[in-house]
This record gives sequence, structure tokens and C-alpha cells, in this order.
Amino acid sequence: MTNATFPQAKHLIEVFETLGSGRLQALFASGLLIDLRRCAAELDPTKVNRDEFQRILGLDPTLFRVKMGGSNNTDQITAALGFAFNEWITRANFPLTPSATPWEDEIEIVDPGCSFTEEEGLKILKDKGLERPTYEHGIRFAEQHGKTTTSEKKPFVIFLHEAWLDPDRDRRIVYLDRRAEDRGLYLDDPDRRFRGFCVLAGVRPRKQPQS
Repeated sequence: MTNATFPQAKHLIEVFETLGSGRLQALFASGLLIDLRRCAAELDPTKVNRDEFQRILGLDPTLFRVKMGGSNNTDQITAALGFAFNEWITRANFPLTPSATPWEDEIEIVDPGCSFTEEEGLKILKDKGLERPTYEHGIRFAEQHGKTTTSEKKPFVIFLHEAWLDPDRDRRIVYLDRRAEDRGLYLDDPDRRFRGFCVLAGVRPRKQPQS
């Protein structure tokens, strides 16, 4: 297709029509639209790493690809994190099972926009068409994205997996603190109410191969 269709042009107008003339003028003046047009004309836009592009713009992406089933264990992962982690997050307490055929899951970050309970959080994920994460999702998310995802307003990424019982028989789940100065992988109590600066991690269902 060499020329834009009317529906495509209409969609492009709709994308920008709520921006406001002042911000739209600033966008034109920045030259970013010219760069995007050049990318579309001279390169392959589908090969642009959108997560990295969003980070350059100062936007934190909501979708992350996480490699699962690797050969490294929990102790090896936490030792290489480069930031703090709870001492109970160990190979013995949170074992990872390597797979002969590792796979990739998509983790979507959902902002409920308010405080929520464990039950409410799981319903939010279900309503979004997302699956409940495992603790492996939380540990490998921290391994692969813990240093690059940052948020001061919504810093706490909650993984509502099946809770682990600590030595005191209290339920615990994994969460990531994304604050630049306090970054860490910790455990939280899912029986309490999570406050409004927490967000949820859900897993997008894997697409079944077509037969």
C-alpha cells in the first residue's frame, strides 16, 4: 500500500485531536514527528524497540516481555540484581524449575487507580483478560526489567501469585519497588489493603499455535 487510506488519515487525526493546539504546536516544533516520518520512510518501524523508545521519552511502558524457564536459580538471580532484595527470597523458598524449552511471557502493568485488596486485584486482572502471575514472574521480571523500569508516583509492582508462607506462617507475595533511590525486590502481606500507589502485574494469555 503506497498511499494512506481515508480511514488511516481519520485515525491519525483522532490520535492528535484531543492534544490541544499548544501541545500539538510544541510537538511539531520538537521535530519528533519529522523523525518518526523519516523512520517510517527510510527504516522499518516494526523493528524499533518500543519499550526503549518510551523510556527515552520518559514514559514507563506498561507491557514487558519476560523470558521464563531459564537455567539460573533464584539465588543466582538475586545475587546479580544489583539492588536490594528480601533475605527470604531464596532458592529454597522460591524454587525455579528450568525448562528444556524456555518461553517468553508478556507481563502487563495495570493501574487500578485506587487502593485494592487481594480479591479485588485478582478480579481486576480477570476483567482485563489477564492471568494471575506466579512468583517466578516476579523474580524474573526483577531480573530482566528491575533496573530499567522506574516510577516515583506508582512505584510498587504487586505480583498476586499464590502466597508463600514465611517462618511465622504469614502469607507473603513478591513485589518490586521501582523508586530510583529505593529499588528492591521485597515481600508483602496480601491480607492487607494495597494503597493507591501500587500497580498490578498480570500475564497476557499465550497465543495458541494455529493448527
